Amino acid sequence: MRKIITMLAGAAVVTAAAVTFAPGAAAAATDVSVATTGSDTTGDGTAAHPWKTVQKARDSIRSLLPAMTADIRVNLAPGSYNQTSTIEFTDADSGRNGHHVVYRSSGGTGSAQLVGGTPATGWSPYQNGIYRTNIGASKSVNTLYVDGDRATLARFPNRQDDADYPMAQAPYVNSPGVAGSYTQLSYNAGDLAGVDFSDLSTMTVGLWPGGGLDWAWYTERTPIASVDTTARVITLARSARYTLQKSRFFVQGALSLLDAADEYFYDKASGYLYYKPKSGTMAGKTVIVPAVQKLVSVRGSSASAPAHDITFDGLTIRDTDFTADFRHGWANAGDSGEGHEYPRYDRQINLPQHRVGMVFLENTDNVTVTGSHLTNAGYSAIYLLKTNHDNTFSNNWIDRIGHSGFFLEGQYPGEGDTQYGNTVSNSVISQVGELVGSASGVVLADSSRNTVSHLDIFDTPRYATAIYADRDVDPDSDDYARDNLIEYVKVHDAAQDSGDTAPVYMFGISDTQPYATNRVNQVTITGVRAHPSMKDYSPMGVYTDNDSFGQTFSNIQVFDTQGAQFHSNDSGSHIVNNVSWAAGFDASAMQYAGIGVDSSFPYPGAANFTGGFTNGLANWSTGKGTPGTSSTVTHGGGSSFAQSGDTSVIHTGFVQAQRKRVSVWFHDDTSQSSLDAMARVDKDGWDGPEWRALGVRTATSADKYVYRSGATTTATSVTRTTGWHEFTFDYTSGTGVDLFIDGRLVASPTGVTEFDGIALGDWWADSAAGTAYWDDISVASFAQDFEHGLGTFTAAKGTATLTAAGRSGAASYRTDEDTDVITTKLGGKKYQLASVWFYDDAADTSVQSMARVDEGPSEGAGWRGLGVNTSVSATDYVFRIDGTSTASAVPRTTGWHRATWDYRSGAGVTMSIDGQAVTTAAGVRQFDTISLGDWWVDGNVSPVHWDNVVVSNS
Repeated sequence: MRKIITMLAGAAVVTAAAVTFAPGAAAAATDVSVATTGSDTTGDGTAAHPWKTVQKARDSIRSLLPAMTADIRVNLAPGSYNQTSTIEFTDADSGRNGHHVVYRSSGGTGSAQLVGGTPATGWSPYQNGIYRTNIGASKSVNTLYVDGDRATLARFPNRQDDADYPMAQAPYVNSPGVAGSYTQLSYNAGDLAGVDFSDLSTMTVGLWPGGGLDWAWYTERTPIASVDTTARVITLARSARYTLQKSRFFVQGALSLLDAADEYFYDKASGYLYYKPKSGTMAGKTVIVPAVQKLVSVRGSSASAPAHDITFDGLTIRDTDFTADFRHGWANAGDSGEGHEYPRYDRQINLPQHRVGMVFLENTDNVTVTGSHLTNAGYSAIYLLKTNHDNTFSNNWIDRIGHSGFFLEGQYPGEGDTQYGNTVSNSVISQVGELVGSASGVVLADSSRNTVSHLDIFDTPRYATAIYADRDVDPDSDDYARDNLIEYVKVHDAAQDSGDTAPVYMFGISDTQPYATNRVNQVTITGVRAHPSMKDYSPMGVYTDNDSFGQTFSNIQVFDTQGAQFHSNDSGSHIVNNVSWAAGFDASAMQYAGIGVDSSFPYPGAANFTGGFTNGLANWSTGKGTPGTSSTVTHGGGSSFAQSGDTSVIHTGFVQAQRKRVSVWFHDDTSQSSLDAMARVDKDGWDGPEWRALGVRTATSADKYVYRSGATTTATSVTRTTGWHEFTFDYTSGTGVDLFIDGRLVASPTGVTEFDGIALGDWWADSAAGTAYWDDISVASFAQDFEHGLGTFTAAKGTATLTAAGRSGAASYRTDEDTDVITTKLGGKKYQLASVWFYDDAADTSVQSMARVDEGPSEGAGWRGLGVNTSVSATDYVFRIDGTSTASAVPRTTGWHRATWDYRSGAGVTMSIDGQAVTTAAGVRQFDTISLGDWWVDGNVSPVHWDNVVVSNS
């Protein structure tokens, strides 16, 4: 793809209608401006007088397109562009002469937001903690967004969030069913006690049709026609995909069901929207009522007149609607009535009304979506229908999606291989399938020659990648799901609510030689497990289903799956090379560093951020000066950020504000008596006034480190020394930030309670032009320093006691009873690095106090523990694997010590004390629980202090 041309130095910003180019001159890109403060009547598209809407900008440049000699850039200023209709682009809006029309965020990645709805305001109390507002009658409101998250349609049973299965919609009612029926859903006595079925006008069931065999393959949202409460039978308004015996379901969509926090209901007749806030008040809440299913549509007038050469760069695209009635495909072959050669595909293709995406493409080529955040979609984030080729989707963050991340849906078999050559790369895709359980990170449906690479896919109810056509198509060449490449993809925490499946799944591709093949290479798959309510076959790692012969798999590592690593059903003759389910697997051939997103991914907040500089300044923007890197002074990797010159600043931002713990490593040279070097972690932009910072300002103190809060810089009591130092910003309390230098608490300013950016360097043109180095910036997914109580830790044994003797700050947890244990359950399974600091008095020879980081409850058998057990060794620290405690080679010494559990390999854990590895153990490959203390009734009190519990990527 052609890269975007940057404006030539000195080129003026001009009104689109006034652009002219001298013959033979080097053409500059044309810039058109859009701002929420602009006007479509008095504006002219210049920066001084911008248009107000994308639609006006689109229309204003159409006359320029035939004579394009450079890119035309439509610059969207920061702000929310709320839409009540789809923004449509056609072949008339295409770039010409090899140039692109680029719609981009001009104020930084993600700062211009296309919003598929409007805010709901004017809330007033209703009853029982419920609020309401009137948004007008007869609207389509099939999902709702509150403070950036999807609310739950009022339902029974109430949904219960489960950190282990966040994409499961459990709990469900289990239906014994009515034999052979596709429309009658029975239930047991007491299952729906208290549910009011008196008004069925808006009531639906959320349903996994069981087929009489506990199948968990597809979900439906189906209107209810009638309910016989005596016979305990719900009759659906239409046929389900499968018979309804042994189905899981819930009922939803009535005001009488609204009884839980974060539930909503919209009454079409009265126009009232009801919502029950978690906080008990609507103060400060932002509620978006979606108005469109398709927010951006790019659609050529035909396959021979495609829309092309259009780019969307750095936008946030969010908040679209779903539907009141959903089923995947027609119930029976031929039900479409369209006379296809292969009518069975009626059951595979989406119904016409569901061929929808937040970004929708049909009849396109060379369309690009890059650097964008697509979130809170009703249907799929990006959906391609039938004829689309050579499009590029890269560097995108996709999350909180109703259906799938990317859904590429080609033609019916035998009707043309017209969807091919598209690229999906370097993106994070998570929390898909919030409304549709058969969702995937990426779907390739009768679509060929596509490349899917460098993705992180996690939190899905069923698939991560799915390639399918249809079985029993003869000849095989009439199926088009072939020659696709999936490589360098990291998959974890998938298939959370479905069965007889796998995160990497293929169906109906080929059953006749020479086989139509797809290639999967350099993929890791872990954490595959379904909610306990799912009774179908346990999810596996890789699955080739019905007529998917001859597929190619190389360098695939699968572990921690509920079912088998690999499974074939009526498929075989695969080409395999170095796969973990076959003998001779060689982990050294796995290119772990290249699997998942690379360093150019622009949204560090999409996952737990680790900011080393081994790959240069990727993920960082320049604020001042000309920043560079150093390979000679580094902390952990191959290079560091080298701050030099009078001003030199880099910064990175997070789309969502966070309350986490940030660690920054700084190298100081105290021989420099004139130096400005600060790290700021706050929520006011990299150059805003509300600072929360640590570092050196010799104008304030030549020999002490300083902190800055707001406009005030203050010397700390920590003396400058040459070498590496750790600056820590702990926002986990929610009341402010605790600032630490090398583990010493130096300040706890309030006011700023969360951060959305990190900046490093020298802001001041004051001739203090020293050199400093920065490295290994890490945002922890979990942190607890006990400065503000136990946090999420709870007492499992004894009475938890905090004492004024912390490694950092003023507090730590101290075991001071014969049995004394605290524990915390983390949000989901972790494949990360956990660290815990403990203070040991080596003179005490009657101590049993351990930390364990593993799976399950604090009393579980699968121990992965480190600490002191003098009954095993009075002189050395001890590690425990399952039920066996063993002395390490690390001698006990009085003072603080760091215990670490490194689960990042996914194959097990390496346990270390003070940086010295003491054991590596397989078996437990991830963790979700951290427990600290003394488990043993032995008459001894073990006065060990515990502090600074951190889970991060480094």
